[in-house]
Amino acid sequence: MPLALSSSGFCLSGLASVLLLLNTPAWAAEGPLTLGTTAVTASEDEPADGPVQGYVARKTVVGTKTAATLLETPQSISVVTRQQMDDQAAQTLDQALRYTPGVYSQDNDLRFDQLSIRGFDADSYLDGLKLNRTTWFANPRIDPWFLERVDVLRGPASVLYGQSGPGGLVDMQSKQPTDTPLHVIQVGVGNDDRYQAGFDFGGPLDDQGKFSYRLTGLGRMADTQTDHIQEQRFAIAPAVSWQIDDDTRLTVLANYQYDPQGGLFNPVPVYGSVLRNPNGNLHPNDYLGDPDRDRFKRTQFSLGYQFSHRFNDTWTFRQNTRYLHDDVDYYQTSLTGPLDADLQTAPLWANVNDEHLGQFAMDNQLQADFATGAIKHSVLMGADLQRLQQQINRGGQYFPNAINIYNPNFSALPTVPVTTSQYTTQSQFGAYVQDQLSLDHWRWLIGARQDWASTYDNQDAKLTGANLSNTRQRDSKLTWRSGLSYVFDNGLAPYASYSESFQPQVGTDREGKTFVPTTGKQYEVGIKYQPVGSRSLYSAAVFDLRQQNVLTTDDVDPNYETQKGEIRSRGLELEAHGELTDNLSLIGFYTWMDQRIVHSNDGDQGEHPTGIPGESASLWADYTFHDGALKGIGFGGGARYFGASYGSSDNQLKVPARTLFDASAHYDVEHWRLALNASNLFNKEYLAYCSNGFLCYWGATRTLQASATYKW
Repeated sequence: MPLALSSSGFCLSGLASVLLLLNTPAWAAEGPLTLGTTAVTASEDEPADGPVQGYVARKTVVGTKTAATLLETPQSISVVTRQQMDDQAAQTLDQALRYTPGVYSQDNDLRFDQLSIRGFDADSYLDGLKLNRTTWFANPRIDPWFLERVDVLRGPASVLYGQSGPGGLVDMQSKQPTDTPLHVIQVGVGNDDRYQAGFDFGGPLDDQGKFSYRLTGLGRMADTQTDHIQEQRFAIAPAVSWQIDDDTRLTVLANYQYDPQGGLFNPVPVYGSVLRNPNGNLHPNDYLGDPDRDRFKRTQFSLGYQFSHRFNDTWTFRQNTRYLHDDVDYYQTSLTGPLDADLQTAPLWANVNDEHLGQFAMDNQLQADFATGAIKHSVLMGADLQRLQQQINRGGQYFPNAINIYNPNFSALPTVPVTTSQYTTQSQFGAYVQDQLSLDHWRWLIGARQDWASTYDNQDAKLTGANLSNTRQRDSKLTWRSGLSYVFDNGLAPYASYSESFQPQVGTDREGKTFVPTTGKQYEVGIKYQPVGSRSLYSAAVFDLRQQNVLTTDDVDPNYETQKGEIRSRGLELEAHGELTDNLSLIGFYTWMDQRIVHSNDGDQGEHPTGIPGESASLWADYTFHDGALKGIGFGGGARYFGASYGSSDNQLKVPARTLFDASAHYDVEHWRLALNASNLFNKEYLAYCSNGFLCYWGATRTLQASATYKW
């Protein structure tokens, strides 16, 4: 199915013809929000970064850092609401995004999120501030129980967020203090000996309503589909808000999370998983690491605040700040090479990591809303700062012919000691400006940003104290974006946009010159449709996304790298979120993507990168009775399709496509909600992806969860 931007006119005009035939009942119509002369149904009270009733969000801050409607923002954005996460019983961010277009993950790694958007690694944010990661394994992870919503921005986003991947980002929004009393207790059980309990309390702290709070907690203990791998989590998140006056508000947010058992890495060889092995096939429960020594333990805490002050009808100032600390104690034994000729003996790699990550982030925003004649402006001026410090003590050792994968024995392997100490600091300062202009039906978005980034990295031999490396690097980059849309009275909004991103690359080339940042550039054309008087949103987009200055082997000296690499991703995305009747809600998407390595010296030029399916689609529906004899009873079901992906750089290995089914049933009566959820209902065994012939990863098998929730 070849697709280029030249074909977008046909695709979009055809979709528009279909969408114009849709007629959604106006049962949930709210007051009109006037945009120029265009009336679009939206709720004035719906926050752009807070709770949403049902499945359909109208506003978001992720695309503009202002309270913009999804319909008018000229870039692809999806929102996963709290209701969707509850109905689908999402236990991880990966699971929360299963029904989101353009997003793909391994879906079965408990250690940290491994998300890609449009074929590139995705960056994660919490409340608009980046969750930085170390160069190894200390990657912060947020449990969905503590989230109000998840916003996904597809495509480059450096103008607002600084250094980031070209595919896009995921912004999680924390649960905030509430002005009305909130009391929730939930207990749950599931297969693999899963037991968990959580609470969520909130409300005013004084009679005047100036102070309010939120206190959310969670405890979870479970085995997993893989022998010897467990999951344990204990977390609590207090928050307090102070409404200083009508125009000024301060919210303090904290979080503490302790994971005594944080999951483990479990790659399997291609023979015995994707391909037949005459010695027998492997299964998702087979663990090929050392169960006696392997561990992943994480302690994570954060403290921050959100401050806003409205000076007058024109000017508003906002400041968001957070410090986060992550400690990881990790020992892992895993496959590190192809099977020997007997197809049962494999080499191993054992690594030990003692990691400490500290990160500080601050974002200052000054917004001005005014008009120049008939043109309305929403100007955003900002300056943000990020600083990361990491201390990593680590060691690793290679063991050839170490185990028989069908009868592993680790008793002869020594425990790997710590041999290297690494200290790294990274900092980034950026200044940005953006203007959202409105003239009658037209909406124009334009913005630019200048960034300055620096990195210092020092590595010493732990035993001898000898210095192994000491590098300093400074980078600066100007990025910009622009988008234009036209909002029709009937809720149809075609748009076109251009956006950029950059990521610093640490290291030097053959001539000793430091690497310049990789850059991302995207052209996107799309259409959004929000039928007047409905709670629904439909969208379609085609995109051409390129990442340049990618590292590849130097064509003169293979001991070095050069920045002649380039990766291109093109695709089509269709998405629907609709509350079609009082009882029926629906979510669906279709993604087609052609990602290729355009330039490379590594022998893979013209090939597809590994691990990313070219096609994916999903459909989820929930039907709940709100009256009659069956009042309170609801059923949900979904199907997820993922096409084949390539499992080797030469594209000679393919990981098969699969279709997975999910289901739910729930019953609401008085203060109670009883629910039963099944993910991968028919327990299909499948490989999520392969990176090469010895690094393949099982996807999630069937998960059953029953929960009882009491609200008062």
